Amino acid sequence: MEGKEAIVGRILSDAEEKGAKLRSEAQLRVKAEIAEAEKRAKELTDRGEAELARQAEEIVERRETVAALDCRKLLLGAKREMLSEVFALALEKAKAFDKKKYLAVVEDLLQKNAEEGDEVVLSRFAPIAETDLCGLLVFSERKLKFAGANGDFAGGVRLYSAVCDKDLSFEAVLASARGTLETEIAEKLFSEEN
Repeated sequence: MEGKEAIVGRILSDAEEKGAKLRSEAQLRVKAEIAEAEKRAKELTDRGEAELARQAEEIVERRETVAALDCRKLLLGAKREMLSEVFALALEKAKAFDKKKYLAVVEDLLQKNAEEGDEVVLSRFAPIAETDLCGLLVFSERKLKFAGANGDFAGGVRLYSAVCDKDLSFEAVLASARGTLETEIAEKLFSEEN
């Protein structure tokens, strides 16, 4: 548990540093653009050209708006990058499951997704063997067939049948869960900014 907290802590720390750096850079750009626009407005005002001064003020306002939008875009990009890093880390952790955890995850995937008679292909990187997989209760209950441990995917299993194929590789499972988990993870990672 401490390892997870350390990783989450490191991710949050990295996100805060990136966010602070991006905000600082954006603020410097905003200040420079505002100073330039204000200088131009003062020059126009000093010459007594009221219409040009009004236009200069509009330019200042537009530049402030554009700079604020640019800052938000940079921050959003950094947040997206951090979320991608979180999912990449989750995949690495799943690929490193020990035999017991790996078998439990595969059993759960089969329990939720396997149909009677499906052929099961195991990842060639799995820490479990054919006998471990075939020894699962769900394997005999659903009359599943072992189709090899040569799957060219990082972890998990794939199911094949005459009707459809199901990709239950760790990459596919994380990708399908990303849509629902991304919002929750983003709230946890970036909630302090709101």
